[in-house]
Amino acid sequence: MSTEHDLQVASELADAKLGVAEELGWPLALLVATSAHLAWSSWVLTVVLAGAGYYLSTFRYRRESARAEDRYYKVAGLGKYAGQSKSDA
Repeated sequence: MSTEHDLQVASELADAKLGVAEELGWPLALLVATSAHLAWSSWVLTVVLAGAGYYLSTFRYRRESARAEDRYYKVAGLGKYAGQSKSDA
């Protein structure tokens, strides 16, 4: 089983990866929106595809960050696991 410190570091690394994905997600969303607008000339489709591009570019990293944080919180007894004994978690 991983130690609390190892899980904390893993959670921080997952958050850092998410931060990078979010920073790169905006230019990707802009590129997708521009391509959609040039292809179909529809502002509604442009907005929808820009949102989808950002969401999809960060989705995997959001899930990974949430899982790592949940594992750390469970072992450390933080968040929704606060007040539970280690045997309950």
